Amino acid sequence: MAKKIILNGLEVFLLPQKGLYIPSYEMLVISDWHLGKLNHFRRSGFFVPSPDPQEEFDRLNLILNDLQVKEVVFLGDLFHSSWNEDWEKFKLFVNSYFHKIDFTLTKGNHDILADHHFLQINLKVKEEVILSEGVILSHEPINGLPAYMYNIVGHIHPGCLIETKGRQSFKLPCFHLENRILTMPAFGKFTGLYLMEKSISAKVFAIVNDAVIEV
Repeated sequence: MAKKIILNGLEVFLLPQKGLYIPSYEMLVISDWHLGKLNHFRRSGFFVPSPDPQEEFDRLNLILNDLQVKEVVFLGDLFHSSWNEDWEKFKLFVNSYFHKIDFTLTKGNHDILADHHFLQINLKVKEEVILSEGVILSHEPINGLPAYMYNIVGHIHPGCLIETKGRQSFKLPCFHLENRILTMPAFGKFTGLYLMEKSISAKVFAIVNDAVIEV
């Protein structure tokens, strides 16, 4: 179950599939996929699980089939490294939605592919995406924004620690809202989590199975 929040009057839905949906723009936002990461590590000689991003493609397909989407915005770190075969799978995926959905990338620090790779699949590259309600989308927080603006970002792969009875605890991906900055969880499966410090001024929305829950 998605969680609805309001940013400057704009309805935003936090999705348990680690995405964010803005109905009035028919926009899906995905952050930090790090596609190609496992292939990158295997080529570098590290022992990692066999790379198969199909689950991630299937997850994204399900979202696009369930929701009315005209544009997908990738908030940076879409691809983890220089070219490898996972990029070809991504090309096929994007081409399958040709003339149906626009794809936009706000570049992150791992997006080092040459620009012609993006141009080949009509993937628009921008520094940020600005919505008229005073909400701006970027890979990392932007310094010096007007006080009324919200900034939706990725980059740090936020997580939270949930403690239960019996001295058990669980690390879960989360959406983190503080100081008008909404940080999205990483979409990629093999990205790790950065545990956010607890703060009375922050709102934390943990992804628990098929639901997003404020904790």
